[in-house]
Amino acid sequence: MVNGLYTASRAMTNILAKQDINAQNIANASTNGFKMARLVNTSEVTVGRNDEGELRQKESQQISEVSTSFAQGPMVNTGNEFDVALTNPGFFMVEAEDGVRYTRNGSFSLNSYGELVTLSGKRVLDDSGQPLVMKDGGSVHFMDDGSVNVDGQKVGKLGIVDFPDAKKLRYGQDGCYGNPDPKGNPPVVPTNASIKSGFVEGSNADPISIMVNMIADYRNYEAAQHTMHAVDETLGKAVNEVGKV
Repeated sequence: MVNGLYTASRAMTNILAKQDINAQNIANASTNGFKMARLVNTSEVTVGRNDEGELRQKESQQISEVSTSFAQGPMVNTGNEFDVALTNPGFFMVEAEDGVRYTRNGSFSLNSYGELVTLSGKRVLDDSGQPLVMKDGGSVHFMDDGSVNVDGQKVGKLGIVDFPDAKKLRYGQDGCYGNPDPKGNPPVVPTNASIKSGFVEGSNADPISIMVNMIADYRNYEAAQHTMHAVDETLGKAVNEVGKV
């Protein structure tokens, strides 16, 4: 009976963690290039006998991982010549203070040095890992394969990479992904990299579906809470009343 308390308590803890993920997803429903995350739980039921030969069942639940869905987001037409969207799996490379980061958000602009940067000011890298620099006042055009032309002359190519297991990437507060396992999950150049100029990729998080899931999780939390109260009341009666018999 005590196991029921632990099971309900763990379920409530997992639901709270899931609601945190849902909150992050819905907060980024309008963030370009955002990929929604899902919480993966594992459950294990063990059945055995104790020292007295009595049959006992034990159930454990724990958070396994936070999995990211890299499904393609909607294409949003902006008409901005510096907006580009990836139409295949992959990521743009950008420069961060502690190394290279990766993003699907192709909303770019030029800084005062003529360098291509993200909206947060991170420099966009080319296919050799160097910052992309444009000519002042030139007409910029992004080709479908990621090449960058200024006044009809090629000045570089967007650095686009993919990973053997993109789900190992971790989303950061800067809106970019980091690769915590560069040796086991090294970036590779995709053979079919393709972009669309004048578009950005929207978030693949559907706020309506997320809200439905949050309501369902809330109901599950209430159910687990009621279970805890029922088990607690039963234990109270067992301690206070059965002992009087």
